[in-house]
Amino acid sequence: MLLKSEVERVEEFKNLLGSSKSIVITTHHNPDGDAVGSVLGLYHTLKSMGYPVIAITPNGFPEFLSWMPGSDLVIRYSEQKYNAVNYILSADIIICLDFNGFKRTEEMGDVLMQSKAKKILIDHHPQPESKFDLQFSFVEVSSTAELVYEVLLSCFGANVVTLDAAICMFAGIMTDTGSFSYACSRGRTFQISGDLIAKGVDVEKVQSLVYNNFTADRMRLLGFSLNDRMKVYPEYKSAYISLTKDDLKKFKHKIGDTEGFVNLPLSIKGIIFSALFVEHDSFIKVSLRSRGTFPVNTVSQKHFNGGGHVNAAGGKAFMSLKDAELLFENVLKIHSTELNS
Repeated sequence: MLLKSEVERVEEFKNLLGSSKSIVITTHHNPDGDAVGSVLGLYHTLKSMGYPVIAITPNGFPEFLSWMPGSDLVIRYSEQKYNAVNYILSADIIICLDFNGFKRTEEMGDVLMQSKAKKILIDHHPQPESKFDLQFSFVEVSSTAELVYEVLLSCFGANVVTLDAAICMFAGIMTDTGSFSYACSRGRTFQISGDLIAKGVDVEKVQSLVYNNFTADRMRLLGFSLNDRMKVYPEYKSAYISLTKDDLKKFKHKIGDTEGFVNLPLSIKGIIFSALFVEHDSFIKVSLRSRGTFPVNTVSQKHFNGGGHVNAAGGKAFMSLKDAELLFENVLKIHSTELNS
């Protein structure tokens, strides 16, 4: 058990839960499968135990994640701002999942900082901010969903995890490991996944709901991205995909449609560094991935106002799409030796 030496922190967490009349669970902006799975997994478990919990996300999440049990109960800050602000400001504790700094929640971060609630972090990203009152931060776990399970196990035992919670946490682990293809070399990840399956999770159904639940327009956007918008630099073992606002409009883009695109160039033989640039009104969204030891989190921090894991990071570029592409090409030259070592 990961937290067997964290007795004091576990007890403090239990005491905070027990003394709270209002508990908010939240996550980062543009929540992915791990974020949604973590939020709903913890929500279902605590709700079933009688705790007064509310789930809030900074904005909506992709349609291919909206099947998760309880997703309709989540308050979207971007759509229900008045209610979300009231819940956050009146909360006794706020449990922050799958992000290591309040800026990751975008506009909602200011409200979180204003709240007098105790802030509890459960996350697997490196270098968390010191603004949290209690932290469960472990970078070695596959996902925040895995860590949420460990926290619940340490606090209350495995029996408190409901089937709905198990489904959500399994989906979180599955999506953050690319269906168990990366970031899952610890045997404990598979032990926990097995425990969740034993609760009744239908693995084939979850896989299908996540990976076989896209629109025809999204599939066409995927083909267009690979055929028309991907550039490969074999001399740097790198590649990137770049999409304009017009590209997104042409294929009727919805939130989540480009999820996973950044990983695709890594399937090319010899490619170890991949990027995805997506044009927005006032910035370029940047996603970075790598195989091996090339640190994309360092690249993101230094050049793209972001951060993340060694092999998975993201950020923003406040420039034109063309300038972001040129910056990336310059980054490749700077790191040529590392990329070819």
